[in-house]
Amino acid sequence: MMMKKLSLFLLFSLVSACTGVSQPSKFYSLQSENTGNYTNAKIRASIGITEVSLADYLDRPQISTVKANMIELDVSEYNRWSESLSTMIQRVIADDLAYDLPRAVVKPRLSVREKFDYLVDIELNKFDGSWKENVTLEAWWSITDQNGNIISRQKSVLSAPLKSGYDDLIRAQSLLLAELAEKIAKALAAKAS
Repeated sequence: MMMKKLSLFLLFSLVSACTGVSQPSKFYSLQSENTGNYTNAKIRASIGITEVSLADYLDRPQISTVKANMIELDVSEYNRWSESLSTMIQRVIADDLAYDLPRAVVKPRLSVREKFDYLVDIELNKFDGSWKENVTLEAWWSITDQNGNIISRQKSVLSAPLKSGYDDLIRAQSLLLAELAEKIAKALAAKAS
């Protein structure tokens, strides 16, 4: 009799655990920032932003942060990107660059058949944060002209303070993308003039 009660209790516990209410996921989107820090109205060119290459640890729907020991990642199952991070960054950089270069036509390059005066390639190696520390963006980026010549290749390492909470993380990451776009805009202005 005792064994039967124990079996029923375990079965009830298992069913309860399986039907329990889980925490709902939250979905986040990076935003373009019209910081107004840099504009060069002289550039009249078409600029395409190619698909952004991501480090493997970033190429997932879950948002990653770095733990205090700076070597261990925390991958959140309940805090996720609203779309592919690569696609989102490509669009946000294009929008930010369009703010910085208002006379240029800037857009994501969606097909190899699209022709632009300049192409911007971005390889994102680091894009995460550590709570109550910093958010860090580390990227190699290059600009090529319509003939395929690389006219600029640089590495940017940017950081901003981070409070706590995913809202703060996403805002800080959006600002770092705007800062990266400003650096790209300055390099384009220098080469196009």
